Amino acid sequence: MRGDRPSSELLLRKLQYEEKQKCRRSQGKLKIFLGYAAGSGKTYTMLEAAHEAKAHHIDVAAGYIEPHNRPDTQKLTEGLETIPFLEVEYKGVRLREFDLDAALKRHPQLILVDELAHTNANGCRNEKRYQDVKELLRAGIDVYTTINIQHLESLNDLVENITGIQVKERIPDRVFDHADQVEMIDIEPENLIERMKEGKVYEKSQAERALEHFFRKEKLIALREITLRRMAERVKRIAEQERLVQGELEYHTGEHILVCISAASSNAKVIRTAARLAYAFQCQFTGLYVETPAMQEADHHTKARLKEHLELAKTLGAKIVTVFGKDVGRQIAEYAAVSNVSKVVVGRTNHRFFFERPGSEILEKLSCLAPNIDIYVIPDIKGEAPYRKNVVLRKRKNDWKRILKDLAEITAVMILTTAAAYMMQRAGLTESNIIMVYILGVLLSSYVANQRIYAVYSSALGVLAFNFFFTEPYFSLKAYDRGYPVTFVMLFTVGLFTATMTCKLKQQNRENAKKAYRTEILLENSQKLRRCRTESEVWNQIAVQAGKLLNLSLLIYPVKDNGLLESPLLFPRKGDEKEELKQYLNPQERAVVQWVAANHHRAGACTHTLPTAKAMYLPIQGEDDVKGVIGIVLEERREIQEFKYGLLIAMLNETGVKLQNT
Repeated sequence: MRGDRPSSELLLRKLQYEEKQKCRRSQGKLKIFLGYAAGSGKTYTMLEAAHEAKAHHIDVAAGYIEPHNRPDTQKLTEGLETIPFLEVEYKGVRLREFDLDAALKRHPQLILVDELAHTNANGCRNEKRYQDVKELLRAGIDVYTTINIQHLESLNDLVENITGIQVKERIPDRVFDHADQVEMIDIEPENLIERMKEGKVYEKSQAERALEHFFRKEKLIALREITLRRMAERVKRIAEQERLVQGELEYHTGEHILVCISAASSNAKVIRTAARLAYAFQCQFTGLYVETPAMQEADHHTKARLKEHLELAKTLGAKIVTVFGKDVGRQIAEYAAVSNVSKVVVGRTNHRFFFERPGSEILEKLSCLAPNIDIYVIPDIKGEAPYRKNVVLRKRKNDWKRILKDLAEITAVMILTTAAAYMMQRAGLTESNIIMVYILGVLLSSYVANQRIYAVYSSALGVLAFNFFFTEPYFSLKAYDRGYPVTFVMLFTVGLFTATMTCKLKQQNRENAKKAYRTEILLENSQKLRRCRTESEVWNQIAVQAGKLLNLSLLIYPVKDNGLLESPLLFPRKGDEKEELKQYLNPQERAVVQWVAANHHRAGACTHTLPTAKAMYLPIQGEDDVKGVIGIVLEERREIQEFKYGLLIAMLNETGVKLQNT
């Protein structure tokens, strides 16, 4: 009998699966009509399916249809109720967009929303149309939509290699994978080309250009192959999930894919390759970013590119982890070892790897420290220009006073060192003792200034001073003794090595101090939350800890059980006044807060939803509902650092759990 009992792991999987299905039943169903190129018949087939649904007495409305001036498609829109477009003015031009609010108010059983990957115009609530569709699904409305294969994020670089065109409008793969139905609209490439020639897809002049570039037969065949393969992978994934839940197949790959994230422009290709690998293995997917001291001083463009890559990895389903250190290879190897990583995907450029070291050294270190882990190297074929130079140039351009101050301090240290050496010579001590004094001077110089170039300067200054003052002929840079050149080289080498190691230790200590401080905030928050007895105490505690972490003004909107917002609690930053926060208490900002509370998702400044808001708003979630919304007044609308944002989310989640039990 014991052998027939299901395992606890299987029961847990079934409970989780049933809970997920229960949540999905309360939402609308998403059906995607997928094609491999424009003109394959996606919109036409979607409209046919809508008429069939209407014939079965389903309430259908067309939210947005893009007919592309195709008579057959336009004819099928007749007989369907059409929700009026939202007209948005952009740079003097009136654009037609999908009216999300009108659709939610109309609330049909089924709505048609063409072009899922479309980017909305400025002024719309969401940046992307797929985000509009997610709101419709949460409202319980079924959605039919269309998309081409090149709009999937993970396939972007692959499609670009085939077509030579970089697709700007893309959707996360999870939107495609979580759709309830995907119907592929297949057509032979020859038939599609014939339709193009007949003017059924584009007008004549545009069709001729398309046939010369995108709509060449070999490209269409390749796109069709990718589409068929992606559909097969989706079917396989669904089948494996079902068998896993039913316990009929113990599907376990034991794989864990780790992709290394950097600011290199080629890193997007690395991330997409790793995502496809993780999808194929159906395994855990982690994105690791090693923050080095050099990256902290990087220019705005480099940091913005890094943020794009972090967002891309999250979009493709990666769990983002940030670690700190100067030795990138060791950090990757250590994390991979403790996290049971089986495969590491890294990039390699023609000049530098990550931020500090050549790629070959990183790969050698990974191979040495993690010999049992497979390493996949994705080369940068385009050969991007070095970006690390921006860091140095920026520092030299904007920090001359600091550089001159450091050089002056090092020079002063070496003058004092020379004075001490002179006193030792007068006392009759040997040259070896004087050399040790200069090595000590180089170490003191490294303590004063952190950059490696300063170590070179102090070592060179020490060698010149020793030669000038303490070798015959005195007060000359000449040296008669044949052994002195060796002495000078050894003094310079030892001085440079010790100074470099001192710089590394100082940088490592600073990083350890930062990590300890941030960890302390989490531990302190957890301890103090446990001591809170009332809801008011919880709000005050999270405001204090979040303010300590971010050093920004905060607003907290408690949410009642019926979903209504209470009056906001204002927590100005130290030195600011509460009066300054009243500018955020207006109907527009409150509407954003209400949206966050209803949709359990962040919105506002520096997000893709309602980005025109003055502040960023994040939900404080309990197990089932939102307990409150926290507003963060971003300084000059600058985004929160990735690591700080991760800590903040952890603190808010813990706060939500505490409020659930208060």
